[in-house]
Amino acid sequence: MDFFLEQFDYLVRYVFAIIAVVILLRCVFSLFRSRPRREVMAKLIDLADDSEIEIENWETSIGRSRSCDISLKNYGTVSRFHAVLALRKGGWYIFDTDSRTGVYLNGEQIRHAGKIFDGDTVSFGNAVMTFSSNGYGAMSEDEESSVRDYTNAERLVNLSDNSAYYLSGSCLIGKDSNCNICLPMHDISKEHAEVYLTRNGWMIADLDSESGTYLNGQIVIGAYPLYDGDIISVGEYRFMFRE
Repeated sequence: MDFFLEQFDYLVRYVFAIIAVVILLRCVFSLFRSRPRREVMAKLIDLADDSEIEIENWETSIGRSRSCDISLKNYGTVSRFHAVLALRKGGWYIFDTDSRTGVYLNGEQIRHAGKIFDGDTVSFGNAVMTFSSNGYGAMSEDEESSVRDYTNAERLVNLSDNSAYYLSGSCLIGKDSNCNICLPMHDISKEHAEVYLTRNGWMIADLDSESGTYLNGQIVIGAYPLYDGDIISVGEYRFMFRE
């Protein structure tokens, strides 16, 4: 009898060990499968060789130091920590971080910070680049004024054509015909996401969609608050929240 109990004890230990390994592997696979996708938020195009530098962060440090997000170590006139390119509530801004040779926006030196639009030229010492957004906050001045022509009501602006959907309590996004914003695409779930109003303000929630809902390039898990200028990505569609 003791022999059988001992064998049973060994068997139980092995079974539980195998179950633990299986659970761990499933968690690891799920973690990698659900990683937020990095999206290109903007680009700097080096006019010296037309090379493109992709911007994937809300704040990007620029300088000659290797610790900078964009390292311009081949440019002797660039300071170790020369500038910061950042997305703010009102759009993209370039900040001079006490560089030796200064930061020039369209040929004019900025004192501390300057707002940057699509097509603008920015110089870090003798490194001259043009700026191009990818639908995240920055537009040309003409495009920006066209968005500002809408009324002051809360709305979602489709960045592909500047069309606006005005919000009134709740807005369901998906490919189902009953959704407030119907997006009949294969990568859109029937009921993909919802924008709704609470006592604390507007929120965005993912409705267990297959491809996910992204807010300013980060995946939405649960519900996140919305602020003016935020970018909502649903499949290939991008909407700017305005209030």
